[in-house]
Amino acid sequence: MTNTNILAAWLASVVLASAAAILTRYCEIPASSIGFWRVFGAGVVFLPFALKVMKDSPGQRLFTVGTLLPRVFLGLHFTSWCWAIQNTSLANAALFIALQPLITPFIAVTLLRERTNKWENWGIVVALAGTIWLGAFQATISIADLPGSMVALLSAFMCATYLVLCRKYRAGHNVMVFVSGVFLVAALVQGVLGFALAGGIELGDTRSMLALVGLILFPTVGGHGIVMFLLKYAKSQLLAFSIPAQFIIVAIVAVPLFGEIPPLWFYPGAAAVLLGVVLGIARFGKG
Repeated sequence: MTNTNILAAWLASVVLASAAAILTRYCEIPASSIGFWRVFGAGVVFLPFALKVMKDSPGQRLFTVGTLLPRVFLGLHFTSWCWAIQNTSLANAALFIALQPLITPFIAVTLLRERTNKWENWGIVVALAGTIWLGAFQATISIADLPGSMVALLSAFMCATYLVLCRKYRAGHNVMVFVSGVFLVAALVQGVLGFALAGGIELGDTRSMLALVGLILFPTVGGHGIVMFLLKYAKSQLLAFSIPAQFIIVAIVAVPLFGEIPPLWFYPGAAAVLLGVVLGIARFGKG
């Protein structure tokens, strides 16, 4: 793939994945149930394609020991991310999940020996400055958001680890087989969490079910599916920069949909985060 094609696919994944925070707000069921239906539904969508590939290529396996860890981290990420969205403003939850690009390089250099370049480093610095600006105001003015923010930060670590591990173990696997296995194991993890934390898995009312269908198709099958495909061609850091990009989209869309209008001090920090994303992808190169 050319760099132009990689960036176009990356941009599509950003737009599709941004729908996750919005649609999650319309689900009036526990976070673990939302996460379960997202990945279970996506796994079911990809499974027929995976089975066909496995039939034609017997060496391809749906479940392997080496790919178990990223699937567990994906399950933990989805549950914690949904909980954060339900317990703070969308802009606030998106802000702290946007710290993922600052976490990813440390995991990637440890597991993959994958280093960032000069532009990515500047992107990290600028995005971090914007995040610190926003976090300082939110920590002092809206302390009630702190639990949701901390869980979103934990979710960022889970997602960063998931991405790096997927890049490590994606090689040699057909994308359909790999994605199906990832989603189905993640569903098992969240099913266990659902019974442990909420006493079971819920579907909710009609609005919740429609939102779940949207969550399955757009951010999960679409957004995460494209990310899984790009793992073969792009560095983990480029994919991690999609999270701050989603942060800007989510914050803007939350205004007309939920009336969550960010205060004035939000905008300079948001601009710095977006500039960090632009710098981070300016000279990304192939992985």
